[in-house]
Amino acid sequence: MQPLAPFASEVCVHRLKGRAGLCAAVAMCVVAAGCGGATPPDPHSSAVPSATGDAPRSEQRDEDEVFEATVSWAEDYCGAVSELVRSVSRMPTVDASTVQRASETSGELLQVVVGGLERTLDRLDNLDPPPVQGAEEVRRDAVATYSAIRDHARGVLDELETARGPEASREAVSSVKEPLDDIGDLNLLGEFDSVPALSRASRQAPACQQLTGSDPAPRLDSPGP
Repeated sequence: MQPLAPFASEVCVHRLKGRAGLCAAVAMCVVAAGCGGATPPDPHSSAVPSATGDAPRSEQRDEDEVFEATVSWAEDYCGAVSELVRSVSRMPTVDASTVQRASETSGELLQVVVGGLERTLDRLDNLDPPPVQGAEEVRRDAVATYSAIRDHARGVLDELETARGPEASREAVSSVKEPLDDIGDLNLLGEFDSVPALSRASRQAPACQQLTGSDPAPRLDSPGP
């Protein structure tokens, strides 16, 4: 803006030429042009920090809060699955001494399994809203998987209870292995590995650590009769 001062003085000289006070007027025009062209000081420039200066800290705080919420959600998910694990650990053994005893004890075993599956499903259905994208799909797929196994186990249990005669009882007892094999094939963490945020959170959730140990895809051995 400094080059405006000589130009302004020429304009003032042209307009005021031949009048009294020429030099004074020129001087005033030069001073005015110089002041007008200078950038005024910003009284806030050195005292007020930029609002964007706090953005990284705020973003980090938000990320930490989301991670904590994800760990909590993973803990509740793994707690739900632990209901089934505890039930499997308490399953009675099948007494194969007679067909009748095999049928009765197989029914007792399935009742324990069905109870564990129902408790798992109840807790999965009551999980808090997922804090990260993809977690709801993991929960929904788990509910579908556990529901299918529960329904299968219930169907076999009905077969055991309605079987008439040794041959029908033998067939029903042999069917008990099917839902148990389904349980043995379960990945207890479901699809956590498909959601990086859940996979990281599971390493901080005690209930998940109890399920996994050193195995990233923990499974229950098929507790066949």
